Amino acid sequence: MDFEDEEFIKREQSDDLLFEAYDEPIRSKAIKLAKQALEINPNNIDASNFITKFEANTIKKLEKYKETLDKEHAKLQKEDTFNKENIGIFWGLMETRPYMRTKHSYMLTLMELGRYTEAIKQGEELLELCESDNQGIRYLIMGLYTILEKFEECENIYNKYLDDSTFMLFPLSIMYYKKGNYKKSKKILKSIQENNEYILGYLKQEIKFTKAKIDNIENKGTYSWGSEAEAYLVVKDYKYLLETVPAFIEFVEREIK
Repeated sequence: MDFEDEEFIKREQSDDLLFEAYDEPIRSKAIKLAKQALEINPNNIDASNFITKFEANTIKKLEKYKETLDKEHAKLQKEDTFNKENIGIFWGLMETRPYMRTKHSYMLTLMELGRYTEAIKQGEELLELCESDNQGIRYLIMGLYTILEKFEECENIYNKYLDDSTFMLFPLSIMYYKKGNYKKSKKILKSIQENNEYILGYLKQEIKFTKAKIDNIENKGTYSWGSEAEAYLVVKDYKYLLETVPAFIEFVEREIK
């Protein structure tokens, strides 16, 4: 067996352990499996990120993601991956996906810390690297642009992707609300209502989500369009945005019957 075969086997063993960690419901056991995966293959970026995800100190978590991100960026740069032919199709290159996932996690952690301008920079870079946006970065960007009242940028993203999913329309409705275009905001809210009857009911607290139902949604990890699970995830994902517009729910209650 030559060196390349041995390296391939190590990578396979490491990935198998990481997949076990993903499926392990007990956190301590999952982290242990990920650490074993990292011992076998120190270059398993996804295993490193899996461990980082459970760091309780958010600032330390950010630092760890940054360290991994910089290391992987240097590696890809050395391999000339950031060339003109690849920019825009990064997700289609398997070797870039760990980097893209790390950058996504780094962006989310910046958001946790309220560092929205820096988070936007990461998101814009991700959209530049992968124009098809396989990671759903456009939804994060829409929320962040809305918070910082970058209305033109919001409209540009919407027009670029022409995405009428509830995950896109929800921040768009808040964007027009913040812009003072209440007629447009109401029109979009009605489209949201047509897409998913539960979302506005959830906002108006006409629909309650029990802990058991939430746990089921979180554990399942999937949802269907128009479902209660989708409604829960939309409101959860944009909770940070809703908190910046306390009178928005009053607007929803008054305008949408």
